[in-house]
Amino acid sequence: MVGAGQAGIVLSAALLRRGWRVTLCSDLTAEQHLESGARPTACLFGDQVDYEASLGLDLFPDAPRAGRIRLDLYTGDRLVAFSVDAPLRKPALAVDQRLKYAHGLRELAARGATVVTGSVTPGDLESLTATHELVVVTVGHKGFRGLFARDPVRSVHTSAQRSLFMVNVRDYDLDAHPRHRDIVFTFVPRVAEVFWIPFWDKDVGASRSIVVESVPGGPADRFGGVTTASEGLAVLRGLVDEMLPGQSAFLEPTRPTRETTWIRGSVVPAVREPVAVLRSGRHVLGLGDAVVLNDPIAAQGANNATRMARFFAARLDDYDGTATWLRARFDEFWEVGRYANGLSNGLMAPLTGYQQDVLIAASRHPEIGERLWEGFDDPSSLFPWFFDAAAAREFLARRGVGRWDVLRYRLGLAGKVLGHRVFRRPAPA
Repeated sequence: MVGAGQAGIVLSAALLRRGWRVTLCSDLTAEQHLESGARPTACLFGDQVDYEASLGLDLFPDAPRAGRIRLDLYTGDRLVAFSVDAPLRKPALAVDQRLKYAHGLRELAARGATVVTGSVTPGDLESLTATHELVVVTVGHKGFRGLFARDPVRSVHTSAQRSLFMVNVRDYDLDAHPRHRDIVFTFVPRVAEVFWIPFWDKDVGASRSIVVESVPGGPADRFGGVTTASEGLAVLRGLVDEMLPGQSAFLEPTRPTRETTWIRGSVVPAVREPVAVLRSGRHVLGLGDAVVLNDPIAAQGANNATRMARFFAARLDDYDGTATWLRARFDEFWEVGRYANGLSNGLMAPLTGYQQDVLIAASRHPEIGERLWEGFDDPSSLFPWFFDAAAAREFLARRGVGRWDVLRYRLGLAGKVLGHRVFRRPAPA
């Protein structure tokens, strides 16, 4: 197993349980993982949380679990047009990846895995494939650039669709802001999406991770010059005051969990060929971000890596040693895995009229909100009804929401927005 991230640790634990002998190659020791820079926030949803627990990887019992999601959709003039507030079927969990990887390495070593520390180069893969029944590369997209060829049919984008910024914060008041006990999404359509996530930070424990996804070149794309967490938090406060004033009071007293707990950058989503053939003719399997890389807007990175690990762990006992077998299994996985990509790509596109109708209806009917949030755990559950106009109308009608109801809801929102614009107080000088 080359790579000790989400896919590598979960698949290693599953294969050890099934009786495989596992060598886990990590570029960092457990101690180095703990002292490394911040990593992206990975929020696992219900079934993936349960699967980790079934493998004995539920190592952080005090970490906060989120039982609900609240979405606030803002208009361009700082007004919350509507909110969708509904429970999750099972709690979600976000743990600092530095903690997860460090504890995962130690746990797997205690279970009998051979842990090898140090960088693995593409050339090293030749010797590994000569001495192991199977080599699985789970290192992310930057680890082995060009090893797995881009699949032009399954890849939708050729450039980053969002500019990303993340910072972990402490010193907030949950009694004053109880909605932040769970996950909060705040959106300004075609400008930015901001995610406020209950988090277990390696330095302070219970905290909040705030992730900003900005449309490149847009008014929220302003983190390019940030060099510290405090600088980033100051920029974030300015953005929130300007566009999301309902969150200003929560954010104002916060400070970073540490000056290094921040990230900025971007992701070019891509799907790659799952098997790479080396010069020797031997082959390696790719999993996780190595072959399926999504923008984090739908929180599918760690969830999809866990699904892939679970899928292959249940089938590798029948592995016949050929690349053909591995490709066929990946194609089988893709029949379900493609929905995670469809969800991620779909959320980066402007909301269609029928998607707005579903969201507006969900603001009135929490059971529709529950179905929406289930999509983060099982993206296939959103298809076709959230991505097809006719299916969306049928979905709403089966829940007692007809076209006249949607029109009435829209008229009510239009009146709310108009009233805000007519009667709002002028901004202070």
